[in-house]
Amino acid sequence: MMKNGLDYIMDPDQVTFTDNQEDVVRGVLDGSWDVGFVRTGVVEQTTDLETGELVDPELFKVVSPRIYIMDDGDLFPYLHSTPVVPEWPLFAKQDLDRIVAEEVSVALINFEYHTLVGRAIHECLDAANSTAEFNLCNSRPPRYFVEEARCDTTRELAELAYQAGLAGRHSGFRPARSHFELRTIVQDIGFVEQNENGDWQCPRVTTLYQAVKCP
Repeated sequence: MMKNGLDYIMDPDQVTFTDNQEDVVRGVLDGSWDVGFVRTGVVEQTTDLETGELVDPELFKVVSPRIYIMDDGDLFPYLHSTPVVPEWPLFAKQDLDRIVAEEVSVALINFEYHTLVGRAIHECLDAANSTAEFNLCNSRPPRYFVEEARCDTTRELAELAYQAGLAGRHSGFRPARSHFELRTIVQDIGFVEQNENGDWQCPRVTTLYQAVKCP
């Protein structure tokens, strides 16, 4: 916006901060706000309070939308207008045993493959039109649902991964990527500051107002 001559702090008649990004999505939808800023993925995960269903992303217009192709060739599934950078990284302490760290990393990466089977089983159950079809969905092995399912995927593990994904609103983890681009972005916009020792850190604030960075 700044590159196109729009000051997102000074130009609007009013800027409102909410404590819940889903409220921003609903506010744009019902006309309370003209424009809203939310984290990538929030639109697709926001529910309509009246129906209990997920809102339709097609009802929103994304300003300067982008297309991002992921490492596996699939399109990034969420509406976005900013560069796609790594988020929600999982860190390990320096003194953690390397074998433990590697086992956790492998388990998280395999999580997505187990989830795919769990989702396919539930889709089969939901589509079943008879007791025979329902029993079929409840008895077939993982590779009946996903041909490339892992050898160690069991129905129990697939169900556990599927339910965990629903609860955590995620579908899988990927190998670590560089956070250099993300760090450069947050440095440029002032989300991290350099202290007297030359180290970069998040600003320590006690109110939301103190965290607002004016251009």
